[in-house]
Amino acid sequence: MNKEVQENEKATIEGSSLVATTVSSSNFIPNQVYENLPEPLNEIVNEFQGREKDIIFLSLLGVLSACLPNVKGNYDGRFFGTNLYVFIIAPPASGKGVMDWSKLLIQPIHESKKAEYQRKLQEFRRSQEENVSKPELIAKVIPGNVSSSKCYHHLEYAEDSLLMFETEADSLSNMLKQDWGDFSDLMRKAFQHETCSISRSDRLFEVDNPKLSIVLSGTPNQIQPLISSKENGLFSRFLFYYFDEVQGWKDVFAKSHTTIKEELFKEKGNEIKELYDRLIKTESIEVVMNEEQCELFNEIMSDITNLFLENKNDFISVTKRLGLICFRIVMILTILRNQEQIQEESLVIEATDEDVITSLEFIKHLVDHSLHVFDMYEKNTVKMTVIERQLYTNLSETFTRKKGLEIATVLNIAQRTYGTILKKWVNDKILSKIKHGVYKKLPI
Repeated sequence: MNKEVQENEKATIEGSSLVATTVSSSNFIPNQVYENLPEPLNEIVNEFQGREKDIIFLSLLGVLSACLPNVKGNYDGRFFGTNLYVFIIAPPASGKGVMDWSKLLIQPIHESKKAEYQRKLQEFRRSQEENVSKPELIAKVIPGNVSSSKCYHHLEYAEDSLLMFETEADSLSNMLKQDWGDFSDLMRKAFQHETCSISRSDRLFEVDNPKLSIVLSGTPNQIQPLISSKENGLFSRFLFYYFDEVQGWKDVFAKSHTTIKEELFKEKGNEIKELYDRLIKTESIEVVMNEEQCELFNEIMSDITNLFLENKNDFISVTKRLGLICFRIVMILTILRNQEQIQEESLVIEATDEDVITSLEFIKHLVDHSLHVFDMYEKNTVKMTVIERQLYTNLSETFTRKKGLEIATVLNIAQRTYGTILKKWVNDKILSKIKHGVYKKLPI
């Protein structure tokens, strides 16, 4: 890694680090994340603005994570694929439906598998030979309202990753309530590629090395029906994105932009299909990071985790798994950036500094979204954003307003924002005001 780039990134952690990029969940993904994206991500996200740009980027990552067969990377002594679980949470009429565009990227792969199944089915029906088995449907995209046995069946016969794409989280959570639909255990194990098994009256399903990607959207009240507890392990496997503003009226007859987007997604979908066809023929493509990149990765993820050691240690399982999610994003960006290198032979590809830093900046921002959703499970919990938590950690047990402002300034917190935080903390009993301009931290 370029020394200047590494030092700048370290300075970000030591100074404004978690501040500039791990901001309130009402804010947008920082522009820095979008500056060095590989194609086709770069061209696609630039067709969108504001909140829609964030939504399309997250959903694209989720969809693409199911389109890269035989790609692997070594993380904590184990090989993992690129699969992500993405959950976009917002009120009704907020515009989160824009994620539907991302599904078009995987459509050519999905249609190809359906066509291949129909071809084999016709051959089977024409065949006069005995003992010829009926072909199994090999799916690429499945809905959320699928029974557990059917989901196991699809995973068992999948040639690579499955994508569960659902714009209404209720469709999935309603299935989880049924005895025959509960596959939350499968989702937990599939994220880690652990062997999954289930016994039904007619057969035993056992899936080795399952690979499942999930892209969901839903409203805030759809979270807990789907993920009943923040401690059951499923919560920490999701990459959350939360916002609460409602979208105003827009021109519903603007056809030109829609046509351009349709053409763009069809074109890029065909390109992803070509990449997929090459990857499926390879034995393996391994993505690696160099020593300096690994050092930076460990330093940043350690700093994030350490913020929660003293007074929010139940969140640490989330930050640790965000590390794996971040590494998977590094793999996705690396493969997209090196598409032309990939033919049919096995390769080892080193990630670029840009893709490692982009992934880390992205995850640093998304920590706050996960924290916000995490705190929604308890009414009386102390709620602080990551930027506030970093400020709180750096303050001494007793401090003056002036000294606190010096620390806030180093963290790029504006003076007015700092004053607002102090008032909020006093009201929330995070601080006690001893006398004018002097505060004491209270246990939280």
